[in-house]
Amino acid sequence: MAYWRKLTGMVCAGAIFALGCASAEDRLEEGLELQARGQYMNAVYRYAEAVEKDGSLAEARQRLLAAADTALGISLAEADGLDARDEPVAAARHYQDVDRMLARVRSVGERLDPPAGYEDSRRALFDRAIEWRMAVGDEAVQAGRWADARRAYIDARSDFGPSRAQSEASLDAEIGLLLDWAAIELEDDRPRTAFGLADEAVRVRSSAPRDVVLAARDLQDQALERGTVVVAVPPIIARPGVRDYLGPEFEIRLDEDLVLDHWTRPPPFVRMADHAAMRSELRGLQRGVPQTPMLVGRVLQLVGGDYAAMVELAEIEVVEEDVSRTARQATLLDPTGRQPRPVEFHVVEGNMAYRLSADVVLVDHDGREVTRFRAEGRSGGPFRRGDFDGNHDRLQLSEEDAVLFDSSVLADQTSRIEATLMEELAVAIAAGTYDTVLERIP
Repeated sequence: MAYWRKLTGMVCAGAIFALGCASAEDRLEEGLELQARGQYMNAVYRYAEAVEKDGSLAEARQRLLAAADTALGISLAEADGLDARDEPVAAARHYQDVDRMLARVRSVGERLDPPAGYEDSRRALFDRAIEWRMAVGDEAVQAGRWADARRAYIDARSDFGPSRAQSEASLDAEIGLLLDWAAIELEDDRPRTAFGLADEAVRVRSSAPRDVVLAARDLQDQALERGTVVVAVPPIIARPGVRDYLGPEFEIRLDEDLVLDHWTRPPPFVRMADHAAMRSELRGLQRGVPQTPMLVGRVLQLVGGDYAAMVELAEIEVVEEDVSRTARQATLLDPTGRQPRPVEFHVVEGNMAYRLSADVVLVDHDGREVTRFRAEGRSGGPFRRGDFDGNHDRLQLSEEDAVLFDSSVLADQTSRIEATLMEELAVAIAAGTYDTVLERIP
């Protein structure tokens, strides 16, 4: 049996070797077809693959060098023609193609030397290509085609092996472009766009020069002064069904969490109105009247806000998932003094999933709805409780089983889930409010 396995392995190895030889022949045939169609450079790569697969294939090596020599001559001639027509970038691409082809030839142990003066001609052409791209960028700046100009400056230092001086010139041009672009956007009343472009100008270099930082900061200060929106937030309210399920303290604690945490970290271009002043003015106007957009709009003017974000807890959904029921035995005590009797109760356990939605409405000074969105929080966690068809207080239970009917233990299970739910919803409300306000600032 051992001899058979060894022999089989030898046969398989031979089969693999044969397949490898066949593959090398295939690559040779593909190279011949490409060469016959005048695609000499593509043929070089096929011949190189054939040599890699079978180094003894003499014809592949011979044709590799012959095709490479022809491809070299054709590519350099085409590069000269393109350069003469003032297309230095396209011409430089041909030199890059030649460099890659010569490297491929060397990778299989062959060598083809380019003509004398090749290195100098390539460097001179690469320099002209870089200069051409910089000129294209300058022209685009003059025409106000900012994105095209930036792309040209980036390309100028990203290709053709630029010198340090060329890279520095490209970086300086891009930074100047971004600062000029930001100034124009500011003049056109697009402060957020201007702010972002100024920030990009600082990030072009790993360490921005001081004058660039100061110029960008000045533009950003102007943008913030022109574009910042003040948002006021009245207390959170809840629809009756949600309040009945979660209790009134949930919305109070959610409101406190937002005021003390999430509303304290607005992004640039958003400033929160004084919460205490908002609530004080609102209480003075309400006098038992429900919170309405019209009423909130009147308060908005008093606290100097641009928009008010009214938050209402709208829907709650609680689902018990993956529920299992396990029967347990207990003793039922009879209050009349009769003999206790054995009964059955169940241990119910699974996962409790919450989904709580809040409607957030932005209103203006006139109490008109500007826009709205729905924020959502989700949370879940395990639960475990006892279920008995009768008065569980009469059950004689072990200490372990008594916990299943302890209301404080059950309350702790839900409170942990609701605490996470509250935080998830607070994040969704704050982030959604900020994003919605920022969408209105160009």
